[in-house]
Amino acid sequence: MMTIQDIINAIQDMKGDFINGNITSEELVEMMEDLVHDVQGNDEYQGFNTALEDDGFYDTPDFTQLVVD
Repeated sequence: MMTIQDIINAIQDMKGDFINGNITSEELVEMMEDLVHDVQGNDEYQGFNTALEDDGFYDTPDFTQLVVD
């Protein structure tokens, strides 16, 4: 989890890189989006909300019909 100081430091670094011409505006926006994702925790798996996720479909595979040649 990022602290407020971590967020402020990241923003200041982005600003400095942009002002000094080290990154383009497109790269700045990408960095800002990454920061938002980091702060919100959007990188964590949140599931696809499908019926297969919760019904135990993958819990107990049935190998009775498996044929090995």
